[in-house]
Amino acid sequence: MQRRSRAFAALTIAMFLVGQGRPVFAQSDAQSNDCISIFYRTKDAACLNRLIASLDKLPPGVENGTFIGFFAALFDSSPELRQKLLDGVPSDRAASTYLAALRKAGLVDEAQRFAASRKLEDATPPGAVPLKTVVPVSVPLDNDLLLGAYMATGDLSHIDRILENLRTSRDGMAADAIRIGLIMGKFGGAVAPGRPNIMIVAACRKYGCPRNQPSMDMMRSLTIASAVWALQSIAKNDVSVKKELNRFFQNDPHLAAIFTREQSAFANYLTLVGLWSVKKDGSLDAVLTDYERLGAADALLEPDKLLKSLEDKK
Repeated sequence: MQRRSRAFAALTIAMFLVGQGRPVFAQSDAQSNDCISIFYRTKDAACLNRLIASLDKLPPGVENGTFIGFFAALFDSSPELRQKLLDGVPSDRAASTYLAALRKAGLVDEAQRFAASRKLEDATPPGAVPLKTVVPVSVPLDNDLLLGAYMATGDLSHIDRILENLRTSRDGMAADAIRIGLIMGKFGGAVAPGRPNIMIVAACRKYGCPRNQPSMDMMRSLTIASAVWALQSIAKNDVSVKKELNRFFQNDPHLAAIFTREQSAFANYLTLVGLWSVKKDGSLDAVLTDYERLGAADALLEPDKLLKSLEDKK
């Protein structure tokens, strides 16, 4: 019982942290989400107004890293627009987001002046990492910051810094993170409908969650997973990001092979999950469970072979 409760606690912690790395503006309204994804191409003022209005809909006390990254990049690249937005801030919620963005942009003097004018506490954390030097490693929120910056500017260097975390990871971690990211992208969480919620628990056991606190390795795997989720989602509608992902894997054949292997295993997994929903066979469950526990991708039987095996048992 104690082991089970520890696993559940670790799962709860890990899923909360993964939630910080969800795709762009998952917490904002759909209309804002649609326009921000093309803002760097359109520079649409109406879109910007909708984004600003949507700031008041964010949960109180929760920082949206993508918004902060978006406005940080916008403030840094356009002083005139920055001044216009700071002069016309519509609400306290927007003001707190602007202040966080000014700090993240490294605009220390502007942040202090703005905080004073709005009677906000200007407690810039000492040693805070400015946006231009953020390279995600073990903080999913860093992915969001760079995704927001890309949405504001179209600068693919922000995407490259997200991908650097995957490029420099160990093979096993890369494979596990890609698998978790693919599952999250399909189902909105690291579990398929009707299946046990064990993938994050398996990752916790593999990478460590001492005293129910994710280790640095655990956090890095989740950060990479959230990046895979978000970038795959964005690439569906953004040609530039799709081309950048293709270029990234073309330049790293070894990592491309890992990604292709995981994609193939994931496609087989989806087929087998569909079979499982109809036929709760023990052999099928064992194969799915091994995949969900981060077993080797090559060990996942192809659906045709598994079906033949099931037929042979009759």
